[in-house]
Amino acid sequence: MEVIFGSISKVMLSEMEAVVGKAPRLLQDSIKEGMDVLVRAVEETMSSIAEREKGEGMERKEKERLRDEHMVRIEERLERLERRTEVRVSEVEKKAVVGLSMVKEKVKEVEKWMEGAEKVESRVKELEEKVVEEKETAEDKEQTGKVGRLEGYIVKLRVKETVKDMEAKVRTAMCGVKVGNFNIGEETDNKELIVRKVLGEVRKAVEKKNAGQLDKVLRRTRVVVLGKRTEVRQVGGETIQSVPILLQCQDRKDAQELEGTLKGAGYFPTLHWPEEIMDFIKGVREEVGRRGVTEQRSWIRIRPEEDEGRVRIRVDTKPKKGGSFRFEGVWACPPLNPYLWEKMEGLYTPLYVGGGRKESR
Repeated sequence: MEVIFGSISKVMLSEMEAVVGKAPRLLQDSIKEGMDVLVRAVEETMSSIAEREKGEGMERKEKERLRDEHMVRIEERLERLERRTEVRVSEVEKKAVVGLSMVKEKVKEVEKWMEGAEKVESRVKELEEKVVEEKETAEDKEQTGKVGRLEGYIVKLRVKETVKDMEAKVRTAMCGVKVGNFNIGEETDNKELIVRKVLGEVRKAVEKKNAGQLDKVLRRTRVVVLGKRTEVRQVGGETIQSVPILLQCQDRKDAQELEGTLKGAGYFPTLHWPEEIMDFIKGVREEVGRRGVTEQRSWIRIRPEEDEGRVRIRVDTKPKKGGSFRFEGVWACPPLNPYLWEKMEGLYTPLYVGGGRKESR
């Protein structure tokens, strides 16, 4: 641009000199002086324009440089994000493979168990059909005795299988903690609100140094609201709005840790027995009473325990006037089907009694 305007100014100067040369001397001097001023003005203007264009060019280049740098940073972030995503996807895929393998193993175990159960069921049906046939053809006492023994064998088979089902339910209950004195603080039937309040109360109960471990336990724990809505209760001279809560943990270790924390904070954690075993627990309590322990004079503590893979019902008692708990006895879990209870002899006879003496069943 500066070169173009320089050329124009030279042409203008040449043309003006040609015209001035025909004018008088005094006028020539004035005109030349004016031309010099005009040329300088044009040159200054052109120089200013050139400088501005140069500055604009530098500014434009700076903006382009900053834009390019910004694009480079964005590309770098995208690359890092892609790498992290690839790593996470790879980890998820690995975990999915492991999880799928575990699921397949569990499916195999269930299939194996179902196959065994089907065999037992098939065998039982065969025996039952045989019992019916034998009854129809029974003509003497000896034949009737055989039928009775066969029926007893069938009952034992059914008892064995359904006892395992009851043990499984009690084993699950051992991983739960029931609390009836959480203060929700208001009358409500909103389950989500109740769960949030409960988690808040549990977190307040733990010491700060153990807060991290408790959060891990709570992430593995399911909060179950056992009532329809909160109710007014009197606890330790205080009026609270409460509802029974079950904290169903992933395993027994988590349940014991949570139970200890709640006890230390003044709560009263208990066991949430399966409904199917409640009548049996009542019968065990009555059996302890027949052995001379009354609820008027003693605290009776009934808890499940696992011994060499079998779930048992243990009873300990303590005088209300003071002292420590004393072992009373251990009972086997009953069948899940209550119809079979009346088929069993010595249902409420303990396996062991206080002092470790083993009883015959």
